[in-house]
Amino acid sequence: MAIDRMSVCYVTDDGTVPAVSDVSFRLSTSERLAIVGESGSGKSTLALALAGLLPRHVAEISCESARIGGRPVDLRADKSVIPRRREGVSMIFQDAMTSLDPVASISHQFRTVLKAGSGLGRAEARRAALNWTEKVGIHEPERVLRLRPYELSGGMRQRVMIALALCSAPKALIADEPTSALDASVSRKVMDLVLGLTQELGTALIMITHDVDLAREYTDRTLVLYRGEVQDLCATAELMSPERSSYTQALMRCVPRLGDHALDVLPTLTTSSLPVLETVP
Repeated sequence: MAIDRMSVCYVTDDGTVPAVSDVSFRLSTSERLAIVGESGSGKSTLALALAGLLPRHVAEISCESARIGGRPVDLRADKSVIPRRREGVSMIFQDAMTSLDPVASISHQFRTVLKAGSGLGRAEARRAALNWTEKVGIHEPERVLRLRPYELSGGMRQRVMIALALCSAPKALIADEPTSALDASVSRKVMDLVLGLTQELGTALIMITHDVDLAREYTDRTLVLYRGEVQDLCATAELMSPERSSYTQALMRCVPRLGDHALDVLPTLTTSSLPVLETVP
């Protein structure tokens, strides 16, 4: 995936409101990119725009150029009222309970995704659904496929959503706070699962998160956003470097550590105090 100077503005009755400005990055096959920043920094907006889930009456999207899987794509918002997922990009959402169809069986939801993405018939889609439920570590897949989301635990719903997102073999998977609704022990297992499957498929991973430690553990590079603007784009291992922007350094100092008696508070930055980025690597 290659994105050059992407911007997103929300449409309101009083005009447009900038949400993301001039974001650029490159993501190679199987590479893992974290997008971090405080609430309201534009992380989820960027994710939804990349996935094609912002309709035109909601947002205006501009981009100098964009390529997914080596093919040029038009990132402008879809004209339809109900947006359609962008080909080659899948997404895992924060809350599986509200993201899965509450009244359709898991089997039906697999058939819908596999028919749209791969054109599989009913029998082929069922075999693929069984295979994917096993891949994500769900026991008794035959029984689970007959159930509806409300009959599953939170961890199982998350695993189902991961399987639905990856069963069409996307070029890029966007995980928007994929572990925020899970406890700490389950969240690591889910991330290990996502990492293993994306590596197996050769799928690039974009992880949207507030958890800097999670980003440092599971991603290769990190893009830091503040008020929709890129503050840093660097190797994740270099986030603590004194060469990073003042905002990134402040963000890192806010991460709680055992033994800390006090935490820094993120400063309110003015436009003049933000670092000037000549180029985005």
